[in-house]
Amino acid sequence: MKNRQICLCTVLALLLCLVCACAMAEEDFSGIAGEWYTEEISMNITEDGRFTIYWNDVDWTGSLKTDWYTEDGEEYVTYRMVLDQPGLARSEDLELRPSLSYPGKMTFIEGGSHYEFFYNVPVYVMDTEGEDLACYEPYTYIDASHGNEPAITMMFTFLRPVLDVAVMGIFDQTIGSDGELYYNADTIEWWPELDSQNRIVVKRVFDGDLPNLVISFAMEDGTGYDFAVDISGENGELYLWRLLPSMG
Repeated sequence: MKNRQICLCTVLALLLCLVCACAMAEEDFSGIAGEWYTEEISMNITEDGRFTIYWNDVDWTGSLKTDWYTEDGEEYVTYRMVLDQPGLARSEDLELRPSLSYPGKMTFIEGGSHYEFFYNVPVYVMDTEGEDLACYEPYTYIDASHGNEPAITMMFTFLRPVLDVAVMGIFDQTIGSDGELYYNADTIEWWPELDSQNRIVVKRVFDGDLPNLVISFAMEDGTGYDFAVDISGENGELYLWRLLPSMG
């Protein structure tokens, strides 16, 4: 009888370890780990799901918990935010919800209301159709709308100071067997540095199936970024697609 009890305890312990291992496997935050930015706020997420939001008055720290929400009959991931000091927020119902159509964008939702958009790079792009551009002055305007199709006017907004900034037209685009976009590029305009909140408005024709415009820049720590501007086939929203450096 004693041996049966020991065996039963062993089996239960193994099952508990298996359940815990599965739970840990589900709690994988490596896909969203790193720095995230808004115009005023920064956030760091670690691979084990710890977050810090850097506010002006007091920093928020806490842990993420994977959850799900339903939209149009489909389930999508969201991340519940559990603060170390819950009293800092106006509501305990906090979440980060990844965008379905814009890679590298998450919505911070507090108390069921959309509150901030976070981006995992210090720049974002938006289609300015229907926007009063006077509200965004001052900005630099570039007309690079050569082509036969209707042009799109878009605005890049930098969320942090950047260096060696270039808007480039790209050509000889090919998708490699590794899924990367290989291309050549010509610089349309270049700046040695731009401050946070600087904006660049570009008018460009998107003809063909592959991107033909790149925004390139470096962070103050020297990290360089090259992003193609692409259009979501789901809702037509512009988004940035990180690239390898150009072939020339």
